[in-house]
Amino acid sequence: MLRVRPVHYTSRMHEYKELLTALGLAVTADYETWMEFDAGHGRLAVHAMPAGPDDGVTSLGFEARDLEEFRRRTEEAGTRAEPFSADHGGSVKVTSPEGTVFLVDRANEAAEPHDADPSLTVAAVWTTTELPTAAKVLADIGARRRSPARTGGQTEFSQADWDLTDVGRVDFATKNGGIITVQQGAAAGIAIGFEYDGGLEVLRDRLASAGFQSRLAEDDAGGRVLLVPDPDGSDSASGAGGGNIRIREATVHQV
Repeated sequence: MLRVRPVHYTSRMHEYKELLTALGLAVTADYETWMEFDAGHGRLAVHAMPAGPDDGVTSLGFEARDLEEFRRRTEEAGTRAEPFSADHGGSVKVTSPEGTVFLVDRANEAAEPHDADPSLTVAAVWTTTELPTAAKVLADIGARRRSPARTGGQTEFSQADWDLTDVGRVDFATKNGGIITVQQGAAAGIAIGFEYDGGLEVLRDRLASAGFQSRLAEDDAGGRVLLVPDPDGSDSASGAGGGNIRIREATVHQV
């Protein structure tokens, strides 16, 4: 199994908890300085961080049930993966040739049952200066490329076509929940994001009833997005969202 689970570091744990639960995520683990939030698909971890240069940073992250099997398959596919001893226990450290490093942790089987909004998906955004390289890393760890094509109304897994000439953004999905969008950019970075297939107006109204402002907009690809002010503000260390957390409208995909 492979699940998307980015980690966001912030000095505003309370503010993030309020916003994420208003969005429809559910708290499934709470260790005071580390909280996990499940969406209908995918998981997000929030780690307490004192105000400073790393406040507001997001790191890419995943969960797998069998770490040794994950490491072996990733190495065989051609991406560097090695055992790593983290503060919270054993992990696998994955190193992308373009310089991005992320951890894959053992799946939290003790996570509490939840009633998160099934229409909400964690959709991390990985901006890279080397799109084909990053896309291959995601395929090597077991994520599958999503295609906008639809066949007979069915959603299926298919192998990626690695001719990414003139492609600025590629979406990947994982078997056990969550999406990673990898996009070409002038500077590398990771940002929190979500996808919603229950109607963005529904989500906007839900947020408003909880006291959160948001606005509908159009992204660079012409799709609709809901922009929600980031509790870390526009001057957060990541800066990737321009001061907003983006929730994009879901479209039909083949993966």
